This record gives sequence, C-alpha cells and structure tokens, in this order.
Amino acid sequence: MPSVNITPTAETGGLTYANATPLTGTEADLNGGTGAITGPIPTEAGQALVAVVTLTINGHITGNNSYVVMQTDLGDGTWADLNWAVWTGSDGSTTFVFSNGAAGANTFQQTRQAGGFPTSNGSNQLCLGGRMRFVGKATAVGGSSSLAGTTAGITVTVKYKLLHLR
Repeated sequence: MPSVNITPTAETGGLTYANATPLTGTEADLNGGTGAITGPIPTEAGQALVAVVTLTINGHITGNNSYVVMQTDLGDGTWADLNWAVWTGSDGSTTFVFSNGAAGANTFQQTRQAGGFPTSNGSNQLCLGGRMRFVGKATAVGGSSSLAGTTAGITVTVKYKLLHLR
C-alpha cells in the first residue's frame, strides 16, 4: 500500500511591518527597516490579523517603560487601539503576540491619548477597520550598550499576517 502524506503544509509566513525599528521618546509609527512593507496595512476583505511583536534591548538599561500598540482606522486618521503591550525589562528581549478581528462585540471609549503609556497589557475585541498600523514609544534611562560606538536602546520587530475570508 502506498504511503500518503497527510501532514498539512503551512501557509506562507507573515510580512514584516518593522525590522529592528528604534523606539523613541515620542510615540511614532514603527513601520520601517530592511524588508518592511511601506505604510499602514490595508485590510480590504481582511477578517483578522495576528502579529508577533519582539522588543529587544541593546545592552543594559537601568530604567525602561516601553509600549507597542496595534491600531486600526477607517482611512480618516482616527486611530483606535486594538491591542497593546507594556514592557519594563532591562536586558534581553521579549515577545508578545497580538491577535484581533473576525468577531465579537465591544463598546469602549478611547481614553489613551497619543503618547500616553497604557497602564497594562490589554486589547479591545473589534472587527478590522480600513487600515492597521503599529505605534510605540520608550522612556529609557541609564545603562550601557553591548556594541562599541552605539548607545543603549530598544528596538522592535513586528511580523504580521492578515487572515482573509475562506
């Protein structure tokens, strides 16, 4: 009897939104770096989005308060927070997974002002708007770099996959 391969093949991997993009002291769109897509993610016919967000510290930082927020809008520049993560580590890296869209009902008041730190990790269950983006900010003090000639700092890498109707 012939053997049959029943192991499913994984669909293609995600796209890069940010690749080692530095977090700055002002909230900013994180889009950029080698191999990254350009601009916000269009979500036409998109049902859900999953993203892997990795924050990395170059060296050692004595004080860190960093965040990354996944947002959606309807093409009008009024961005609503979908998922957010806060990190206060001083060394190494950490990874968060953001997932949102598809289903659910939620009513909330957008209370975090641009540049304001979220108080904890969290999310709002929503359907996806017309576009998606990732923003972030870091307040880091003290420390030393692991590479000569560079300053200690925090970078973020975001890989995402937009899930469509099946």
